Amino acid sequence: MELVCKLNHCPDPTCPGHSATKSPELEVTIALPKWAIGWDVLCWIGHRRCSRHWSISQIQSELWDGHGIKLSADSLARYVRHYQVMLAARQHDPESLRRRYEAVDEIILSIDGLQPEKGRETLYVVRELTQKRVWFAEALISATADEVRRLIAKAKGWAEALGKPVGLWLSDRQDAFVTGIAAEFPGVPHRYCQNHFLRDVAKPVLEADSHTKVQMRQKVRGLRKIEQAVLKRQGVEALGDAAGEDAGATMTRTVGPAGPAPAGDRSGGCRGARLLRGNARHPQRRSGWTAPPSRLADGRGLGRGPRIDPTEPGREKRGFAEKQLGRLAGCIDRGLDEVRAEQETIRGYVQDIEEVAATLESGGGSGADRQEKFEGLIDRFECAEDPIHRKMAGVMISFLAGLFVGEGKFEELKDNLDLERWFRLPKSHERRIYGHRHAGVRIVQEGPTLVPALDAHVAHPDPFTVADLLPYRTAREPPCQE
Repeated sequence: MELVCKLNHCPDPTCPGHSATKSPELEVTIALPKWAIGWDVLCWIGHRRCSRHWSISQIQSELWDGHGIKLSADSLARYVRHYQVMLAARQHDPESLRRRYEAVDEIILSIDGLQPEKGRETLYVVRELTQKRVWFAEALISATADEVRRLIAKAKGWAEALGKPVGLWLSDRQDAFVTGIAAEFPGVPHRYCQNHFLRDVAKPVLEADSHTKVQMRQKVRGLRKIEQAVLKRQGVEALGDAAGEDAGATMTRTVGPAGPAPAGDRSGGCRGARLLRGNARHPQRRSGWTAPPSRLADGRGLGRGPRIDPTEPGREKRGFAEKQLGRLAGCIDRGLDEVRAEQETIRGYVQDIEEVAATLESGGGSGADRQEKFEGLIDRFECAEDPIHRKMAGVMISFLAGLFVGEGKFEELKDNLDLERWFRLPKSHERRIYGHRHAGVRIVQEGPTLVPALDAHVAHPDPFTVADLLPYRTAREPPCQE
């Protein structure tokens, strides 16, 4: 349908605006000025984009094939951006928020940042946990204490506008969060994320474990030669089996599903083991060859279980695969023997981390008792002579002030993983649209409007209507997004 709006003047000659040209009042309820589409098409496009995660090309094809509407990709991208801006303004509307929080006694706020790429801006999101609603998002070039405190002050203004007290803040132990929340919300409990704490406590243990793996790999030599021998043997048998057939097809079967390893590949041992186990698509199976029993076949894995005795009846002549598996098991056993003592020490560290984690569980007694056990572990680790225990004690001391706050009332809130899991929503949105595993920097570039729009569609699965978006038609992009 093509809409033609006739412009006119005020019929009253004494009117000050008599000479000015006016458009019909109802025009904006059908389509906005300078738009080539109506509100219904805009809402259709926004719902497909933000709720169903359609790409621009999909929307463009469906509009043309199903409705005869031809729009360029640039126009569609511009309309999607307009849709995000208006929907984000609707999410930020104070009156709408006030109606949403009428039955809420106090609010719980959480803040965290998302940085898809190093060196890029970080998108900080403030989310309220009782209603599970994103309040706002802003991209910061520099996550300094002053910039982060400005966001926390903005959250304080929102809470005061709602007239609701803040019962708890939840975040990781980033210095900017700690100082900013303490300055803007004096007396409000600030709980540190237990998941971030356990990650930091376990970090020196993980580094020690990684060092032992490096030592182990230095002794595991010969995997590449085993794989080359297997591939060479398979290539020879494939050429013999494919006599008289097409050479191109023969080469396809020779490489098989695994193919030759690229230069510098570190997974040669695993791939070689897969080839040794046999595959139904390999030419040996077509010729009637069956792999002999091995420790891989019975599920025990390499390096475990009894050795195969060549003097056992029926074992006088071992097959090719069995010999290669023996070589592979020997390589792995040499590496494990090299780091056996270090692994035992690391197992002791893991038990200590489990003791620390047990003090954070609410089933382990009252908060005072668990905190006393926690401080006892700190004293024990500080008296230890090894550096790993001392590093663990330093991390525990730095997190002690915020791990046991909100006793009883907010006991179920242990970490801000709820916000971290929410970050998967924009990441999944970008991956489903563009087909890349990496979410990209678009989340940060359009985050101030993209994030509230995606959050709005989570609680509103149906398309938004003209009445929902019309009051926000004059909304503008936030400065940080421009």
